[in-house]
Amino acid sequence: MTQLLIPPTFQGPEYGEPWLGYIRVSTWKEEKISPELQEAALRGWAARTGRRLIEPLIVDKDATGRNFKRRIMGAIERVERGEARGIAVWKYSRFGRNRTGNAANLARLEAVGGQLESATEPVDAGTAIGEFQREMIFAFGNFESNRAGEQWRETHEYRIKNQLPATGRPRFGYIWHPRRIPDLSQSGGWRLQDEKYTLHPDNASIVEEMYERKLAAPVPQGLNAIAHWLNEELGVTTLRGGLWHTSTIARFMDSGFAAGLLRMHDRECRCGYGKDPSINKCQANRMIFAPGAQPKIIDNDVWEAYKEHRQRTKNTPPRARKATYTLSGLLWHGRCRHHISHASDTVKGVQVRGYWLVCSRNKNVSKIACPKGINVKREQIEDDVFDFLGREVADDVDATPSAPVRDTAPRQDPKITAQQERARINAELKKIDAAIDRLVEENAMDPEKYPGDSFTRVRDKFLGKKGALTKQLNELAEVETTPARETFRELIVGLLAEWDTFEPIEKNAMLQKAIRRVACYDIRDADGKLLSVRTEIHPLWEPDPWAPKKVCRGSFGARLDWSPDDLWKRPAESETSLAPAR
Repeated sequence: MTQLLIPPTFQGPEYGEPWLGYIRVSTWKEEKISPELQEAALRGWAARTGRRLIEPLIVDKDATGRNFKRRIMGAIERVERGEARGIAVWKYSRFGRNRTGNAANLARLEAVGGQLESATEPVDAGTAIGEFQREMIFAFGNFESNRAGEQWRETHEYRIKNQLPATGRPRFGYIWHPRRIPDLSQSGGWRLQDEKYTLHPDNASIVEEMYERKLAAPVPQGLNAIAHWLNEELGVTTLRGGLWHTSTIARFMDSGFAAGLLRMHDRECRCGYGKDPSINKCQANRMIFAPGAQPKIIDNDVWEAYKEHRQRTKNTPPRARKATYTLSGLLWHGRCRHHISHASDTVKGVQVRGYWLVCSRNKNVSKIACPKGINVKREQIEDDVFDFLGREVADDVDATPSAPVRDTAPRQDPKITAQQERARINAELKKIDAAIDRLVEENAMDPEKYPGDSFTRVRDKFLGKKGALTKQLNELAEVETTPARETFRELIVGLLAEWDTFEPIEKNAMLQKAIRRVACYDIRDADGKLLSVRTEIHPLWEPDPWAPKKVCRGSFGARLDWSPDDLWKRPAESETSLAPAR
């Protein structure tokens, strides 16, 4: 019996090799080829070659080809599992426009016997000339992608130079007046105008209140609370009509657009952010702010306070942001320099939460890292903090007269004194550098001028002076960056006056603004028995005693280093005293 051989072209759709059809609609406006056009080309290719497309086709809308964070990776995995013979695309550029990504993923596809074919570019990659043609197509696509990227960067730089955001789009709290708008006087025409942003009559006040709630005293609201306020109480949606999320609020408020600023990446940073779409965050955090043309919703003082608050909360553990206790997030063990946590205990048959303070490293990590640990009552340390704050403002409060007296004695600001001292030291450094230059030049012109080791001795003398002056400059930098104690007095006086009425979360929020940390040192005898606990409070108006020491290296600058003796140094016996309870 003779068997009839039917050519693949005339076989039904249930026959033929299974292939995956991939459709990608580019983010470039000039390349937004409709998915319907690509699908028609793919189905025509399948009919001509006798292949069978697995339903449904894989579609990526508004996806860039500069990276492979797309559904194409799932298609490659399906070919590796043997579900399909290969992947068919409308053009090879739909597969990708990244030269490295194309080579890596094509090699991965072909390693399992898979193929990549284009419906509109018939290239036989099985031959040397065909493989060369496909590589040229990939190279040209990579070139077109880079060229378009350069044009977009030039456009962004032009817009920023004119104090406009890099991408023109609506912003919450503003009314966007785009450059190109429909001309209603002409049918289908367009007219140009000056692009600008004006304040929205309703949403601008909402933006202002968002920052006020984030900086509310004494307990700032979190992003989650602001999201509930926007979504539930006000019923305000985003500009895309969706709900507000914490990430959306953080991205909007951190942009600084409401403060009249434009946030951009430092062009000198080489991390790849802004050039490689797969990098969505600058690892070096080199983001800068430039003045924009849009009107301000919030003042500069509010913006600076918001940035400081965000940085402070970023370094605060999540559980300490909504403090359960007065000193949550502030307690440290002085010996191992690790966090101190709260522990419960049963007192007279009643369980009391947070009764003890214990070293987290000794309790949860390892007793080798902190052999002895620490164990002290929470109320005792809170009393020590209360007494410390009272001593800091006691002189001012007790010395305050009933009637205002004009202070005629001039007071010199420590920062101004430091600036004057810095100018004097810089002048001395300039003289020493000039003297070293003259010494070296004279020695080079006449090596016999200085007998014996005179040149080396004088040179080392100058370098020693320069190193000492450099060390003084480093110390002045700490004074200049340290806030003055006077700026905290009003906060401390208000906190002490309402200490017994404030809730722990309120006291903690105010203490976070004035105190860097509360260090607890365990004082033990020769046998390791705990004798007492010493409380050491590090306020923000004093240099950080735990900061890495700056070791002067003369003209070679300074190096940050830890001293092991300071890390495990036993406190002196004269310091082994407990502060009395208030």
